[in-house]
Amino acid sequence: MANNLAEMFKESAEKFSNNPAFFSKDEKKAFVATTYKELYELGLALSEALIELGVDARENVGLMADNRIEWIITDYGILLSGAVDVPRGTDVTDSELVHILTHSGAKVCFVEHDKMLEKLNKVKSQTPNVKTIIMMDKKSTATGVLKLYDLIDKGKALREKGSRKSEERTKGIKPDDLYTLIYTSGTTGAPKGVMLMHQNMMHQVNDVLPLVHIGTSDRILSILPVWHIFERVFEYMSIKAGAGTYYTNVRDMRDDLGKAKPTFMGSAPRLWESIYLGIYTRVNDPKSTPTKSGPW
Repeated sequence: MANNLAEMFKESAEKFSNNPAFFSKDEKKAFVATTYKELYELGLALSEALIELGVDARENVGLMADNRIEWIITDYGILLSGAVDVPRGTDVTDSELVHILTHSGAKVCFVEHDKMLEKLNKVKSQTPNVKTIIMMDKKSTATGVLKLYDLIDKGKALREKGSRKSEERTKGIKPDDLYTLIYTSGTTGAPKGVMLMHQNMMHQVNDVLPLVHIGTSDRILSILPVWHIFERVFEYMSIKAGAGTYYTNVRDMRDDLGKAKPTFMGSAPRLWESIYLGIYTRVNDPKSTPTKSGPW
């Protein structure tokens, strides 16, 4: 049985291999699957490149992005290299960004897209510890940064030559090593860094998953911010269980409920209230016309 998340990623890749692990949208907004085997191999390649880049075990790495396939690939890459991710969404404020990156001491930071890069560049003088920026979006034309998929290609080449530094790092992960450093919203002052260990999350996937009853036939719709620990618990439980996770957002959720036909979705009360009110209004409005794209 896996003792840490990196080992769990490997176990799921071997056990569920060609099963779809995550679904993301292409340019036509159609869901495209990434299998467990593909995801693990992408993570291994990225990990290999990060280690070659100089990322040390237990080093904090910034991850400023929202729900998308590149998020989980990056998460895999960071954890498989024995490092710690420091995640936050792209709605992070300038002051929060400065505090998170300086307090964590992150030297490497992944950014989702050009807008997030602009935000980071805006506070560049206040985050001198950040030496390397990695762009996640394939469509970005930004210069002066590294590109996620270029690093993955580099990692694949290293592994084809026999490099297995990622596996060595995985062996060195201890149960009480951090896997993530999540910062609070800062409503009572500066954001506080919450330190979570591999054994914390392994408890969730091993002891809570049996109570939730998620299995390989389940389809999970990911709507909450992926850097929130509540959402991450469901992401890792789905990986442990071999379920398929669909990435969506509030704007597309109505259509995606119809496309994904989820059997499970973790959410907050306010979202369920919104869904209920939407359905209630449509049912009680004689002028409304039901659509095939969603329930409200």
